[in-house]
Amino acid sequence: MHSCKPAISNNESDSIEPEKNTTELPADTMGIVKPTLGDQNNKNYSTLTTSKESAEKIKTFLHQKYLEDFDILKPADRKFSFFQTDFNNDGKDDYFVHLYGSYFCNAEGCTYLLLDNNLNEIAVLNNLYSPIYRSDKTTNGWNDIILFSPDILKDKQQYIKIAFKNGKYTYSPANAEKLDSIPSQNCIVMWDNKVSVKEFSF
Repeated sequence: MHSCKPAISNNESDSIEPEKNTTELPADTMGIVKPTLGDQNNKNYSTLTTSKESAEKIKTFLHQKYLEDFDILKPADRKFSFFQTDFNNDGKDDYFVHLYGSYFCNAEGCTYLLLDNNLNEIAVLNNLYSPIYRSDKTTNGWNDIILFSPDILKDKQQYIKIAFKNGKYTYSPANAEKLDSIPSQNCIVMWDNKVSVKEFSF
C-alpha cells in the first residue's frame, strides 16, 4: 500500500537534459492555484517522476503525437512531467503525464495523458487541476482517479471520482461522481506541490 506522502530522492543524475524546476504562478480567473512543480530550489524530486528511461519513452511518444502541431508549439509548450505507477495491477508501471504551456493549459486547468506501459493512450483528460490522486479503489481492474471538484469554490471541499469504464477513463465535470470523504491515506498523490517534480522537454 502507498501513502499519500510522495517518496523523494536527491538523485539528479537521471535527467535526460538539464531541466529547470520551474514554479507556475497561481494566476487564473477563478482563483484556484494552478498545478506547480514545487519549490524551484527544492531538489527532493519524487522518485516516481525521475526515471530517464521512462522520460525518453514519453518524449518519443509526445513528439510523434504532436508532430503536426510542432511548428506552432512554443518551447514552453513542449514541457512535461510524469508520475509512473501501476494503474491496472499488471505489475508494470503506467505513466500519468502532465503537459504545460498555453497550448495545453488555460484558466480551467491543464491537459493530462494516461499511458499504459506500452504507451497505449488510456485517457486524455483536459482542464484538470492538481493534486490528482490514484485511488486505492479500482473499477474494472483499473485504479480510480480522484480530483478536486470544479465547484470547490462554491461548496465545501469536495472530491470527484473518474472510473475506468468501457475500456477508458472519461471525465465530465457535470456527470462525475462526487465523493463524501477525502482520499484514503493508501492513495498515491500526484502534483501536490509539496515535493518537486522533474520536468522534461520533448
